[in-house]
Amino acid sequence: MASDIADSGTVQMPAAFARTSLPGRIIFSDGAVGLLAGELDQRELRRVMLIVASHDARLAERGSDVLGERVQLRWDEVRQHVPLELAQRATDAATAAGIDVLVAIGGGSTTGLGKAISVATGLPLAVVPTTYAGSEMTPIYGLTSDNDKKTARDMRALPSIVVYDPQLLITLPAAVIGPSGLNALAHCAEALWAANADPITDALALDGAGRIHQHLVTAYSTEDPAARGHVLIAACLAGIALGTVGTSLHHALCHLLGGMFDTPHAETHAIMLPYAVSYLQPAVPAAARRLAQAMDADERALPGSIWSLGQSVGTPAGLRSIGILEDQIPAITQAALTRKLPSPRPLEYAALHDALRAAWAGQPPG
Repeated sequence: MASDIADSGTVQMPAAFARTSLPGRIIFSDGAVGLLAGELDQRELRRVMLIVASHDARLAERGSDVLGERVQLRWDEVRQHVPLELAQRATDAATAAGIDVLVAIGGGSTTGLGKAISVATGLPLAVVPTTYAGSEMTPIYGLTSDNDKKTARDMRALPSIVVYDPQLLITLPAAVIGPSGLNALAHCAEALWAANADPITDALALDGAGRIHQHLVTAYSTEDPAARGHVLIAACLAGIALGTVGTSLHHALCHLLGGMFDTPHAETHAIMLPYAVSYLQPAVPAAARRLAQAMDADERALPGSIWSLGQSVGTPAGLRSIGILEDQIPAITQAALTRKLPSPRPLEYAALHDALRAAWAGQPPG
């Protein structure tokens, strides 16, 4: 979006826009998960499919305690990038059990599975996020098959209820906090230069970016519930913004990598973000300037500032550290061009290859 001040110093008319605000109920408080049963009862939703990953036994126990006899089916098979066959099996199980509401407690993969079932069945979805994925605030969902991740936008994927409880994040490992927080920052950044960006989502995204800049390091290095709560709010704001205006090159590249190589979602976003910003900044100078201001950074050094923040919160050392081989970079670059990934800067093989090569090495963005 254009700057508010023209070169002549005169104030410009805000750009025209049209938007559809996303519906849904949001609850945020310490101990908010305890309110979930009452929220379901108000809607006369009695038969719950509880979706919690098998490695999150503590969350499964907490969810079962809160929901009690409402839980008719527990589902603990959760995988990143939501394989299509898994979503189909879970959908069949929900239908067979006569479920009338889905409750997903956990990170982005758990939410993603809940979304896929919701789209397939039309059942309402309640989400209790325990990372900074932000996907709970978007109608965007993805399914993976044959090494290809396809995303879609469907209002049936938008949760009806989202419960944010900072207490559930106190024991979240630092190794999850850091990449997950950078993933939320990626949502903030991309919302600023997505094709449908508007002043309202800009405000949400910039507030989210500012909170991440201010609180993520503390949330990573301590178990301070206030810092983790502020980053949770940032993830919410980022999700609303991105869910309203859509995605751009950064997310498209990360989904490409996830589909082709099954790379870990948050870590892929954390690694790729500074290089995507560096590649796109010449094409979106005004949006990048506002992001730099929100993060108290020099706009010329914005990609490096994001890279440094990532390093301070445990971002893996380049794509090579999550299984990508250097000789795979040309194929990734060509796939991006062949699939015509959305980008405000035209995709050029040499420049994109250089950006991906730098991301593979983990070196500071140029």
